[in-house]
Amino acid sequence: MADEITVRMHGTAEAIKKLKKWQFIKREGVKESLLKTGFKVELAAKEMAPVKTGRLRASISTNWSGSGLSEGKTGGKAKKGDGVGQPLGPKGLVVATGSNVKYARRREHGFVGTDSLGRRYNESGKPYLYPAFFMHEGDIEKELKKVFKKV
Repeated sequence: MADEITVRMHGTAEAIKKLKKWQFIKREGVKESLLKTGFKVELAAKEMAPVKTGRLRASISTNWSGSGLSEGKTGGKAKKGDGVGQPLGPKGLVVATGSNVKYARRREHGFVGTDSLGRRYNESGKPYLYPAFFMHEGDIEKELKKVFKKV
C-alpha cells in the first residue's frame, strides 16, 4: 500500500490573474524604458550629425517593434521609404534608432574609394550615431531598474 498525500490549493485562479497583470505592467514598463532611451539617442544623434543640407539630421528616427510603422515614416512630408525600418524581435520590445539615407554610413564611418560616377573620395568619418548610443548606453539599465523596483 502506497502512502498518499493530498494537497488542495485555494486561490490559484486569483494568483494566476495577478501574475498576468504584473507581467503586463512590467512589459509595458520595459517598452516605455526602451522607447525613452531610444528617443534620447535619437535627439543626441540629431544634435551631433554633420549638417550640409539637413537631410541626414531629418532622417534620423526611432522605431519600435510594435509601432505598426513598417517604413518608420517621420514628419509630415516623409516619403514611404523615409526613417528607420521596422525592427525585428519581440513585439514592442526592440527599438531601432538610425537613418536610411544612403550616405548616412559614409558620414558615420568615412569612405575611401570611387563612387558609381567615378569620383574619388577620401573622407574621414564624423561619428554621430555611435557616440549618441554610448552617451545613453547606461540609461536603459537605470530605467529598467526603476521599472522592476516598483512592485
